[in-house]
Amino acid sequence: MQNKLSRRSFLARGAAGASLFCLPGALFAKYEAEANAASNDVVLRFSALSDVHFKKNRDCVEAKRFARSMEFMYEYSAEQPYKNFDGMLVAGDMSDHGWDEELTFFKEVMDAGIKEGTTTIICMGNHEFIGGSKARWEEIFERPSNKVYEVNGFKFIALSPEKGTCRNGDFLYGLEWFQSELDKAVAADPDKPIFTFQHYHVTPTVYGSRGEDNWGTTDLFETLQKYPRVIDFSGHSHYPMNDPRSAWQGRFSAFGTGTLSYFEMGSEGGKFNKFPKGYTNAAQMYVVEVRKDNSVALKPYDLISDSFFDCVYMIAKPGDVDKYLYTDERYKTSAKPVWSEGSAAKCEEVECDQAVIVFPQATCQDVVHSYRVELQKKAEDKWESAGEQYFWSEYYFKNRPDEMRVELGVDGETEYKAKIVALNPFFKESEMALEVEFKTPKDELEPADKDAPEPKANVLCVKFVDGEAVNVPVNGLKEQKKLEKFGNPRIVGAATIGAMVGRFNGKDDRYRIKFDGRELRKLGRATIAAKFKLNKFRDDSSVVFANTQMSGLSLEINGKTKRLEFWASVGGKYQIVSAPIRVGEFVDAFGTYDGKSVVLYVGGKEVARVEAPGRLTHPTDPAVQAFCVGSDIAGGGEGSNYFEGDIAWAKLYSWGLTAEQVANLSK
Repeated sequence: MQNKLSRRSFLARGAAGASLFCLPGALFAKYEAEANAASNDVVLRFSALSDVHFKKNRDCVEAKRFARSMEFMYEYSAEQPYKNFDGMLVAGDMSDHGWDEELTFFKEVMDAGIKEGTTTIICMGNHEFIGGSKARWEEIFERPSNKVYEVNGFKFIALSPEKGTCRNGDFLYGLEWFQSELDKAVAADPDKPIFTFQHYHVTPTVYGSRGEDNWGTTDLFETLQKYPRVIDFSGHSHYPMNDPRSAWQGRFSAFGTGTLSYFEMGSEGGKFNKFPKGYTNAAQMYVVEVRKDNSVALKPYDLISDSFFDCVYMIAKPGDVDKYLYTDERYKTSAKPVWSEGSAAKCEEVECDQAVIVFPQATCQDVVHSYRVELQKKAEDKWESAGEQYFWSEYYFKNRPDEMRVELGVDGETEYKAKIVALNPFFKESEMALEVEFKTPKDELEPADKDAPEPKANVLCVKFVDGEAVNVPVNGLKEQKKLEKFGNPRIVGAATIGAMVGRFNGKDDRYRIKFDGRELRKLGRATIAAKFKLNKFRDDSSVVFANTQMSGLSLEINGKTKRLEFWASVGGKYQIVSAPIRVGEFVDAFGTYDGKSVVLYVGGKEVARVEAPGRLTHPTDPAVQAFCVGSDIAGGGEGSNYFEGDIAWAKLYSWGLTAEQVANLSK
């Protein structure tokens, strides 16, 4: 990387310098100094943020972070040659539920923090519709939800969703107005950037609006393609703004605005934990500055550490599309991470179900996004694949650790080799890998009847006895798991099978059994089973027994295809096998995973199989680490996709049963 970069050379390099995706702070400081010396003064400064999520609780941390964002902007501005803090842009979700108490609290903090001369530039998000309405929002904030703001001669166009459904179509109602205002802004000045903002990302632009992690809307893309001077801001995904993918340029420019509440990371196809350790330590915003020549700098700021990230996004000339830097070409040209000389990994802790691996962080021209750990285990003096596990580098924290400590899920009494490679945000891997070997001890809690012809469930065995649901585990977990009842499942006799069953209403009846991360890591292989009778097909799916929230296991009925499905998250990716099912008949269903094969058995016979070597992965957000009988687990620990019918029992084993064992248990 060159050490000297003048303003002239930076502005001239354009697409030829596209490998420099995030301008390092030192180089940007030089650019700023030369710009100031050349009288290329800042003429507009504003902050850009979103997803503040005020609660009713007046001690909520989000209120403190929001207040600090305004306080900082005045402090920062006072120290600059250009002293003004001209505007604050909030791209929706200022509240958690849209309740009056939350919105009025937000407005109270905003009014107390904003001084004369600073314009508040706001729009609605989907959360404002949960317990509120557009009319009430407009009444509280005393402005229309779709509005054109003008600050220092620059136009800001706010577009709010119509209903907050988080689906395509939410912005179509305002598209004609939006395009009309864009045309007016273009006619008003042929050179100035035009700032637009709405809550959802525009698909397919920034991180969080693409592929399997798409939180965006397609409503605005074709319209914005016509306006190359547009700089669009959006939120909703809670993805970090210091990820280079949060900056995007095609025929226009777009930037993701992060969050002041909590990170909800992209699972990248299910490989990663959406809610990593410390995910609530999230408070990012942009300091945006426009200079006299209309160049725009976006400086990501971390309110947790009260410091700038060492990167700046630059738009040298809004509208000069051929020189845009943050294009899709970056996916091809980005630099790979590298390890410094002498880097090595070591195993610090080894137990029967977990190994703690420690290694130094790699480095990258942009950021090191994550690490992929490829596991191999020794079998008969040969190494064979034991799957992959992925870990964030914690790059989204300003003060990330210099050394990584990752917890690998493993099996007992096994010899392992771990190979560690570093990934950049575009999933290019380091050429060099760190390796470490270790051996795990025997699992003293291994069930004694694992090889029995008719083994007993050692994790969960939910049955209905004496008018209540009970769990009768063998061993495996140190304490008997408690069942929490929701709704009012009835306990009745089922003459056709001569047993008591739980009768579920398909609306709110369910049982929840909480787990912790350590307990779930023991389920790298497992069997999930249930005996049940379906009363009716839902329009979507109904879940008999599951813990699926971005990962996990599930036995469920697909109402559209009228098939029983077994879902198993192997290495972070769902493998789904299925078979036909009929209403009104009791069936025994077993979904097994032995580390190699995902198999569904119905009535003791194999009906579907797919090969997928690796380990099962389970939810890592503590709020959703639970199995449910009669529903799936949903955000916050709630239920979803409720089952209507009878369940005689639900069982969970910590290994994959054999075909013979399943046949014996289904007699």
